[in-house]
Amino acid sequence: VMMPNTVSYAKGKSVKYYLSQAGGYSVNAKKNQKFIIYMNGQVAEVKGNGKKQIEPGCEIVVPNKTKKFNFATIISNATSFASLATMLASLATMMK
Repeated sequence: VMMPNTVSYAKGKSVKYYLSQAGGYSVNAKKNQKFIIYMNGQVAEVKGNGKKQIEPGCEIVVPNKTKKFNFATIISNATSFASLATMLASLATMMK
């Protein structure tokens, strides 16, 4: 979520209500994979709107998407490693 915080329990409110109170979904949120963690430690996946699952004191968790490497990142890293290898080879030649 955008601004994780504590929201007062309101009977009959949906998970969407509580998430909107926390600023809504972040850019990297897995919107279809929400979980509720109860006070006793049990974890449940949100089903439907979650109205019947929400209890006082529970926590709603929305995990982040995993970051994927894109082509630009791979090229950038390869260039850095190539520069480092060239520098090490030059130092080894100078030390002889």
